[in-house]
Amino acid sequence: MTDDKRPMLVFGATGRQGGSVAKALLTAGWPVRALVLDATGAASLRLRNAGVELMQGTFEDRDVIRAAMEDAYGVFSVLPGNLTAEEEVRHGVAIADIAAETGIEHFLYSSGASAGDVLTGVPRFDAKPRIEAHVRQLPITATIIRPMIFMEMLVRPGFGLDQGRLVSLIRPDHAIHLTAVEDIGKFAAAVFAEKVRFDGKTMKIASDRVTGHELGVAFTEVAGRSITYERFPDDVLAVNADLAHMAKSLEDGPLSEKVDLDAMREINPELLSLRSWLAGSGHAALKEALGTTGRR
Repeated sequence: MTDDKRPMLVFGATGRQGGSVAKALLTAGWPVRALVLDATGAASLRLRNAGVELMQGTFEDRDVIRAAMEDAYGVFSVLPGNLTAEEEVRHGVAIADIAAETGIEHFLYSSGASAGDVLTGVPRFDAKPRIEAHVRQLPITATIIRPMIFMEMLVRPGFGLDQGRLVSLIRPDHAIHLTAVEDIGKFAAAVFAEKVRFDGKTMKIASDRVTGHELGVAFTEVAGRSITYERFPDDVLAVNADLAHMAKSLEDGPLSEKVDLDAMREINPELLSLRSWLAGSGHAALKEALGTTGRR
C-alpha cells in the first residue's frame, strides 16, 4: 500500500462494480471520490455516509470529470450497460483522455470478458475492445480487467429458480467462469496497490469455475431444495442475438478461455467460491429468485 493519500476517483460508485471498488478502496485506506448523477439520491447518500466525496455530474460534463480528477491518484472507469455502443466508446475514450491529460498515476478500466482481440463488426460487442485499444496507446500507467460473467446474473428472477430450475447459457457438461462483483473491488484495490506490477496488464478475472451440473448441485445445496440445471433451448437462442453471442463465446470464444484461479487467489486471497457467495452476500437475491422472501 502506498503512503500517497491522494483520492481515488471511482465511476459507477452507486452501482454494483463501482460500489464494490469504492468499498474495497475505503477498506484499504484510500480516500475515495465518486462522480454521481444525483448527490441527493439514496445510493449517493450511502456513499457520503461511508466517507466518499461526491462530485455531481454526468458523463457529458467533461469539466466536472476533469475537476474530479484534479489531485487524484487513480481512476476506476466502468460504464453503465444502458449506453448505446457509440455513447460507450465516446465516454470511455473521453474519461481515459482526461485521465492522461490530468496526470493520473494509475488508470484502471473495467472492460468485459467477452472482449477479444478481433472485432466482430457488431457495435455493441466491439465498444469495449475499442476503448481498450485507445487506453493502450495513451501515455499513462493503465491496467485493464475483464471480469467474467457475474454470479449475480444467475439469481435474477425469471430464470426458473422459483420452478426448481436454473436456466443459463452453457451445456450441462461444459464449464463457466463466474465472478462475484464484490471480488472486483478487491482485485481493483490490489491492482492500485501495486502500480508497477500491473502496469500495461490486461487480465480476465474470475472467482470460480463450475460446470452446468455443478451449478445445479451448488444451488440445490444452498437453496435446500432440488434445483436442476438446463441450457436455454436452441429456439430461444435463435431469436435472441445477445444470448446467442454469449452462448457461442462460452463454447469457443473469449468467454471460454480458462482463468488461472490460483493466480486470482494470489491477487485476492479472499476469493469467493460460488457456494460461499450463494450462502453469503448472494443469499438474499437467491431467496428472492426462489420466491421464498419473507417465508419462515
